[in-house]
Amino acid sequence: MTAPLAITGWGAVSALGLTTADAVRALREGRRGLGPTTRSAHLVDVNGGRPYAGEAPLDCPLDERARTMVTLAVEEAVRKAGPSDGVTGVFVGTTGGFFVDADIALYHERLTNPAASPWFGRRGVGEVAEAVALQVGATGPVATFSMACTSSAAAVAAAASHLRGGTCDRAVVVGFDLLANMTVYGFRSLLLCDPNPCRPFDVRRAGLQLGEGCGVLVIDRGAAGAFHLLGSANRIDVSNLTGSATDGSTVEAVIRGALAHSKVNPEQVVSVKAHGTGTVDNDLAEGRGIARAFTGGRPPFASLKGAIGHTLGAAGAIEAALWLGCLDAGFLPASTGFGEPDPDIGVIPATAVRVAPRGVHVFNSFGFGGSCVAFAVRDA
Repeated sequence: MTAPLAITGWGAVSALGLTTADAVRALREGRRGLGPTTRSAHLVDVNGGRPYAGEAPLDCPLDERARTMVTLAVEEAVRKAGPSDGVTGVFVGTTGGFFVDADIALYHERLTNPAASPWFGRRGVGEVAEAVALQVGATGPVATFSMACTSSAAAVAAAASHLRGGTCDRAVVVGFDLLANMTVYGFRSLLLCDPNPCRPFDVRRAGLQLGEGCGVLVIDRGAAGAFHLLGSANRIDVSNLTGSATDGSTVEAVIRGALAHSKVNPEQVVSVKAHGTGTVDNDLAEGRGIARAFTGGRPPFASLKGAIGHTLGAAGAIEAALWLGCLDAGFLPASTGFGEPDPDIGVIPATAVRVAPRGVHVFNSFGFGGSCVAFAVRDA
């Protein structure tokens, strides 16, 4: 089907605030949302102190944090998009879903029984999709994607396919992940966490910080909207068990694939929302891939993870919502945390806020295991 796919609504709860507008203001002002966690009591202390992460400033009972985040972000996006009379589908990307509820239940149990053992088999990642489908009254397809850090970006691509195929008229795409002990300590065990605020693409980068939140995009077929979703590409890099080739070849391939699917040229791209985790190899692969994909003139690019942390499976949707919010407000954000170029990468992210040009914008997501997703959006 050839009707345009309009992004009519977006919403986000992140470390920068409970709405997209909160985060957009913070990004314009160059503020970070990283720091010691104060609201996530279920997280075990690190070396006698609270884990350092991008924690959402949501003050509610611990047991209600997960579902409240999802509800707030969905409400914001759907309110912006307005009503729809067509068939609505729900597409969720997450690494853990409401798995964190089991983590919180174990925290409560250990207050009276310190020897309690975890039992996480009762939770499933599909719970988020089920909850959102009930919230929006979905009568179309409901699907969950759990593909590490590309989960919600892959959900965007899948939603577009369903919209073009006519199985739904509206797609509500959700990315969600909450801070949990498994992920906090899993990344620490891999030696991928920087003890200082992360510095994507910086020569001194030493790892990431985790973040949490929920991002939502509402995409309508044939409607009017500020942005049109064009095309996407999904590649799996098999050169390495955990990541992408550091020569940038797979990153280049997925960017060029998304542009080819979108029927646009690299010269038409005016910004790139980078994945930019702050880890040595990931930034090297992405920076080199951007350089290879845009040989005729490099568009400005930036990572948002220095401001909100790495939200894992939610990153694609949260960062897309925030980037679109910034574009809608008339500016491109700077790459928070960057200070000194890395000559091995050879490209430099945006170091200051600038006026947003109109054109095509590329959204990158790269995941553990070599999963690579990119999609393109054009100003309407």
